[in-house]
Amino acid sequence: MSMTQTEDTNQDSKVNTLDHRPVNFDQVIGQEEVKEYLKIKISAFKKTRNSVVHMLFLGFSGSGKTTMANVVANEMQVNFHQIMGTRIKAFADLYNIIKNVQEGDVVFIDEIHAIAPKVQEQLYGVMEDFEFTLEDKNLSRTRVVKMPKFTLIGATTHSGNLTGPLLSRFQYKAQLLPYSVQELTEMVKTAGKRIYKLSIPNDVAVCIAKLSKNTARVCYNILRNYMDLVESECSGRVNSEMLTIELLYKTLKHEHIDPMIGLDYASRKYLVALLREGKPCGSRSLGAMINEQESTILGMIEPFLLSDITLEFKDNGSLTSHTAPFIRITPKGRVATANAYKYIKLCTSLQQIGWLSNESLSVKPE
Repeated sequence: MSMTQTEDTNQDSKVNTLDHRPVNFDQVIGQEEVKEYLKIKISAFKKTRNSVVHMLFLGFSGSGKTTMANVVANEMQVNFHQIMGTRIKAFADLYNIIKNVQEGDVVFIDEIHAIAPKVQEQLYGVMEDFEFTLEDKNLSRTRVVKMPKFTLIGATTHSGNLTGPLLSRFQYKAQLLPYSVQELTEMVKTAGKRIYKLSIPNDVAVCIAKLSKNTARVCYNILRNYMDLVESECSGRVNSEMLTIELLYKTLKHEHIDPMIGLDYASRKYLVALLREGKPCGSRSLGAMINEQESTILGMIEPFLLSDITLEFKDNGSLTSHTAPFIRITPKGRVATANAYKYIKLCTSLQQIGWLSNESLSVKPE
């Protein structure tokens, strides 16, 4: 089977985690309900060769939407055609991809919400009848091109940007859930054995899992960076005894990731800007303040900050914890919570022992 990669997905850390990605359902950890449904549909496809229903995968960035789509194609033993929704500016862009599909293939559109509404409308006939209506400029008329039956899988972090009729044409909508610490720990240990042929110590695996912001992509990125550091620090062949928690902390310091909950520099910069402003802010304004695109704010930074985050700290000499989101979205805009303020104050303490150097973390008093 030849896997057709229609588009280079070099936009972000997706490429960095490619080697760690599962390639079949047996390797996929978590998402049990989604896997069960997909197994049923793929089993039927293998018997009847009727195309699998069109599917929409919903979930925040790093939740495994691309991985799951790739696994579907692998399990079906068909070609995988991939394109970013941001690249589809006109219907011809989509046709240039889909014109090469074969019977039963999977066409995956990542960030499908980024497709212009007019182009979304033209997808209706393609999904229902497997027909393209093309304009023949030379003859001043349209012609209909019949396509082989294929499965369209869309992935989105913003389903509200899809038109209602397009949403209704996806017969299955799968919400990919955040991963638990237990699932992420298993991912680290499994990747250690499968990719590096090593047993990752439990303390290292659990620490990586806790700092992964509930996402597989972040988990694999930390693991990859950790293993790169281990390779550079240790002489000779790496073994499990060399995989120490001290080297993990050194990795985190290099990557500007805090050792408490796993926030990176961009997320802290976001929180500091919001706390300094001292009033509700919109996503576009915050993007301008910290020099980040609004799509990065909405898709990469805010989802975790909006979730319940457990922050542990010492209060009057005893260890305590508080669980709450770091931000809230109000009608007037984003506001930081007391938990966010406590976090930034803890980060300033980390600076005193050499962490998060060169970051400006001063904020207004709570």
